[in-house]
Amino acid sequence: MASAKRYDPTLHAVRYGIKGILLFLLPLPVLITSIVLLLRGQVFDTLVTGGAFAAFMLAATVARHGFRLQGEYERRKIARAPTTPYKTVAALFISITTGVLDWWTSDFVMGALPESVLIGAVAFLGFALYYGLDPRKDKAGKLSLGVTVEEVLEALDAANLKIDAIEDARRKIRNPEFNARLQRITNKAREVVDSIEDDPARLSRARKFLKVYLDGTQRVTEGYAQTHQGLAAPQALETNFSRVLDSIEQTFTEQQTKLLEDNHFDLDVQIEVLETQLKREGVI
Repeated sequence: MASAKRYDPTLHAVRYGIKGILLFLLPLPVLITSIVLLLRGQVFDTLVTGGAFAAFMLAATVARHGFRLQGEYERRKIARAPTTPYKTVAALFISITTGVLDWWTSDFVMGALPESVLIGAVAFLGFALYYGLDPRKDKAGKLSLGVTVEEVLEALDAANLKIDAIEDARRKIRNPEFNARLQRITNKAREVVDSIEDDPARLSRARKFLKVYLDGTQRVTEGYAQTHQGLAAPQALETNFSRVLDSIEQTFTEQQTKLLEDNHFDLDVQIEVLETQLKREGVI
């Protein structure tokens, strides 16, 4: 687990944002044609080519969103298939627009329509072969009896939202020591989320731990960041916050190991100890 390459959501967004850049570049000749026709005063032809360019841009934007969703789907071991087939919709837009443009070059003669339809179909096929279409089946991973895909995904999504919130609060904290410790804590949290995705049977044992740990950490981190952003905190409060981070970091490190070792009893005992500590510090 420690040697695994950590997921970077920023790199993910950049990678799949760049993937469809060709779809934005290919229609540029259509835009140039539209401008030339406008300068010539050919209003109808300008509207056709301008509308076609707009349709291509819309298709490229829709496709890029589909690429991002598919990238997230492929990254996760358990995932829902995209509910809306964005890539397929984009392929249809491109296909229809390409066919209409070809028909326009034939002055919309009915005899040329079959050929234009064929060219549109080829455009759809080309998109499908180069980019692929949308995944349609949920990925179930290694689900065990008594655990559904929806349960696991709901728990993982909720955990990731809390971790992201902790990360957002961490970036507002100027104290380098606290910042680094919170970074280690969120790294451990993501490793636990990954371990649950690897083996969903761990979810039942990790529910309370994830809730206590993440809720408590999110609450205390956001509270500290909001109250002391840009200000020097009183020494007593700094000490209390440091002590809470000590408890969270130490307990979570121990429990990650115990969770992977399937040690139910020790896990429950250590969770209770952490919960008591958080309550004593007024975090929960």
